Amino acid sequence: MSHQAGTVPGSVAAIVLSIASSALYADSAPDEIRHSTAVHYADLNLNQPAGVAALYRRITLAANRVCGQRTLTGSNYPLPEYARCYNKAIASAVARVDHPQLSAYYHAQAVRSRSPEMAALPPR
Repeated sequence: MSHQAGTVPGSVAAIVLSIASSALYADSAPDEIRHSTAVHYADLNLNQPAGVAALYRRITLAANRVCGQRTLTGSNYPLPEYARCYNKAIASAVARVDHPQLSAYYHAQAVRSRSPEMAALPPR
């Protein structure tokens, strides 16, 4: 795969966040629910720090959308299910892009946020 200018030869440069999550409440359907969204990045140069930061921001915004409700009404604490979904979605997207600069940026963000799920993943 070519990492120049954030493109993938012969295809549109995009990753798809796909998340399976269990229902949040016991009386909900026990089946998993799948959510996904495409994150396009053909317009970004992943050899430049600004391009990497822009793609990471797009990934985090997409993860936020697909992972659903972040907190219970009236609470500022994130739901555990949301945090797991969000971290898994970001890790999956970064792995799919498979670009060294994005992986390094991701791990730097994990250390900065002190996220045990993110920091536990091996750097590339």
